Amino acid sequence: MRSSIFTCFIAAFLALTFLSGCAVIPFEKTSEYTKDLYRRIQYKLEGDHRVLNIFYATTRAKEDDRLTPGSFNSTLGKGISYGTLDAKIDPSLKIGAITPTQLTKAGLIDVKNMTTLDDAEFLKKLSDAVAASPHNSLMVMVFGYEQNFEDAAINAAFFSYLLDINTPVLLFDWPGDQPPSVPGYAKAQSYAISSGPHLGELLTKIVHQIKPNKLWITAHSMGCQVVCDAFDDMYKNPALADADAEIDHVILAAPDVGQNEFDEKFKNELAAMSKKLTAYVSSDDQALLMSGVINQEERLGRIKDSKEHKQLEELKGLLYVKSLGSDKIAVIDVTPINNSTFRHGYYLESPEFYDDFYLRIFDKGPNVNRRLYLIKFKDNIDYWVLNSGK
Repeated sequence: MRSSIFTCFIAAFLALTFLSGCAVIPFEKTSEYTKDLYRRIQYKLEGDHRVLNIFYATTRAKEDDRLTPGSFNSTLGKGISYGTLDAKIDPSLKIGAITPTQLTKAGLIDVKNMTTLDDAEFLKKLSDAVAASPHNSLMVMVFGYEQNFEDAAINAAFFSYLLDINTPVLLFDWPGDQPPSVPGYAKAQSYAISSGPHLGELLTKIVHQIKPNKLWITAHSMGCQVVCDAFDDMYKNPALADADAEIDHVILAAPDVGQNEFDEKFKNELAAMSKKLTAYVSSDDQALLMSGVINQEERLGRIKDSKEHKQLEELKGLLYVKSLGSDKIAVIDVTPINNSTFRHGYYLESPEFYDDFYLRIFDKGPNVNRRLYLIKFKDNIDYWVLNSGK
C-alpha cells in the first residue's frame, strides 16, 4: 500500500514538473510569426469564380485598336506594350497535365478586362501594387516557345493562383508562338534573343524606380533565353554590375539555353546582379532533346541519364562555378517526379515542383524540403534530387 502511494506521489510530481516546464516554453508570439508569412493571393469574386489582376509587358506587335488577347500577333513590335489584365479562375482548378487551350475550353480560366498603359502609368500602377504587398515584392514571369499572348497570360494566372502567395505578378511576354518546325523554332529563338534587351531595360527601371524589397524572376523553357539576354544587356550598365545584387532570385525551369552560352554569357551577370540562381533540370526532357539536335549543342535543362547519378561530375561543370560559391547556385534534378507532357512541362504540372518553388521564394534552406535528397561530391558542392516521397 505504502509503495503504491509513493508511486502515485512520484507520478504526480513528475506531471506537475512537466506542466511547469511547458508553461515556460518560449512559444513565438503570433504577431512575430505571421509577419514573415506571405499571405494568400489576393482576388476578387465574380459569381463562383475568382479574379486575379496581372500586369503584362509584351514585345509583340499589335494588330489594331482592339484590346483582346488576340490583338497581339506573333511578330516582334518596335518596343514594349504595357497594361493589365484580369484572369477569371474556377476555384476547383488543380495542378495537373494542362494546356492553356484546354483550360479556356473547359471554362476554368478566362482572360478579360485588358487595359493598355503608357510607360509612366504602368510604372506608377506597378509601384503602387508593390508598395501595397505584404513584403514589398514582385514576381516576373517569362514563358517559352509556341505560347501566344493568351497562352502566356493563362499560364501566368495558373501558376500564380496555384503557387498562392500575395505578390504582384508581371508577365513579360514575347512572340514565341511560331510554327512547330525547325524554321519556326529558329524564328522563335531569334525573337527570344531580340526580346532580351527589352526585358533588361524594364528590369532596370523596376530596380531603380520601383525598388522592390524582393524581386524574383522565374523563366521556363525558351523564356530562359530571354532572361539570359536580359542579364547580358543589364550587365553593360555600371550601376547594375556593381557589388550589390539587385535581384533576389532567378529560377530557371527546363532552361532551353545552350550550356556553352550559359558559361560564356550568363554566369558573370548572375554573380553581379542576382543573390541566388536555381536551375531545375532533368534527364528525360524530350523537348530539350530535340532542341539539342536542332542547335547542335546540349541544353542547360537536360542532363545525361545515368544510374546512381554518376553524371554529378558533368553537372558540376554545367552549372557550378567555384567563384560563385555553392550557396549561390542550386541544381535540382526533377527526373524522379517528371511525368509531365513531353517530360518538359513539369513547371506547370508537378505538385512537387510547386512545393520546392514555394520554399525558395521564402528563401528557406533546401534541407527544409524533405522531398529533396542531397548527394555530395568531392568539392563539397551540393547536388539535389527531387523525389515524390511516395
